[in-house]
Amino acid sequence: MSFRTPLADKMRPQTLQDVVGQKELLKEDGPLRKIIEQKVMIPLILWGPPGTGKSSLAQIIAKQYDLPLATFNASIDNKAKLDQFIKTYPYQSFVLLIDEIHRMTKTLQDFLLPYLEKGHILLIGATTENPVMSLVPAVRSRCQIFEFKALSDDDIETVLQRAIKDVFHLDSDKVEDGSLKTIATAADGDLRVALNILETIHAIDPDQITIKAVKEFAKDQNFSYDKNATKHYDYLAAYSDSMAGSDTDAALYYLAVLLKNGDLPSVVRRLREIPYTYIGLANPEQVTQIVVAANQAEKVGMPKAKYSLMFATMLMCISPKSGAFDEIWEKLDKDTEHPSQHPMPRGLRDMHYKHSEEITGGGLIDSPFEQPHQIARQNYMPKGFEGKQYYYPKDNANERKLFQQYLKLHRYIYGKDYLK
Repeated sequence: MSFRTPLADKMRPQTLQDVVGQKELLKEDGPLRKIIEQKVMIPLILWGPPGTGKSSLAQIIAKQYDLPLATFNASIDNKAKLDQFIKTYPYQSFVLLIDEIHRMTKTLQDFLLPYLEKGHILLIGATTENPVMSLVPAVRSRCQIFEFKALSDDDIETVLQRAIKDVFHLDSDKVEDGSLKTIATAADGDLRVALNILETIHAIDPDQITIKAVKEFAKDQNFSYDKNATKHYDYLAAYSDSMAGSDTDAALYYLAVLLKNGDLPSVVRRLREIPYTYIGLANPEQVTQIVVAANQAEKVGMPKAKYSLMFATMLMCISPKSGAFDEIWEKLDKDTEHPSQHPMPRGLRDMHYKHSEEITGGGLIDSPFEQPHQIARQNYMPKGFEGKQYYYPKDNANERKLFQQYLKLHRYIYGKDYLK
């Protein structure tokens, strides 16, 4: 019994003209197309979502350059396999496709360097991760890096139509209108997923492709991602940034993406952290409400957790914002670089050990609870920072109100002349 060739392999493009997507890179005057057509011997790193044509393009390049192609998977292959490739082509350049190159160890990357420099190996690395984070600088600096985008539904539908005609030989009246578009949508930019869906549906019923069959099979084919991958952090960043920008609808959309991919823990962590960062003193009551809602979501779990998370997300967006804490910390960070150069008032030093008063003067500060208004008019700041002001309010009602109280206290303790 012979092995069956998957539909995805049968539909693999053989020339640049067959490639769908990546129009900016592969159009007539596109940068990647120029490199390939002029046969420039420069290592390439192709990064982007799965099923966007990275490996297929490596095969086209090998054919275009008339060079042998060797394939290495950084997740499962080892140095012995690289050695074998080099022994197989000792006096000839060859294309080395390294799949999942972001998983390649530093040792193996260093091993490749001399072969890249001599032109013995034309490296083409394929990765779903940003290579800036995973490749050693010496390798990265020798490569041209191109980002691949997810394919559009129209791109995917074009290939599905080819498969229907050239592989399955189905007449158009056997393919229900909208069925291929539904497959393309379910694949979420991944052509390999789309072809696998089509192949399975055709195997179940070789005589027709219906929307009902597509929906029944593809309903659970929504994309998912590795929670340690770039795509995961992109969606988390988009979720946080949308809340910072007060765009309720965008934040809810990214929330749904994260939850549908099972990432309740990351959402909860963000909602515990960012209210203090983005809202802070502008609306302390809502900060508490948001954190309570996040804790509740963690307790009840999905699917019910989505209600308290939508509640918290919408409060995050609708509430007035304040970036005051970041600005305060920036000033504090600078002033605390050399604390030993700014000794604190002696009276603030620890007095909970024997002879502390004689040694450091600890405990000699005036007790605020024995003064009028229970506030002592004395300096608490280190030398050189007496009366310094770190907090300046943002333009929202709550902080303006709090700032008036802050000013009264500051002026009472240090006097009006200290305020800047």
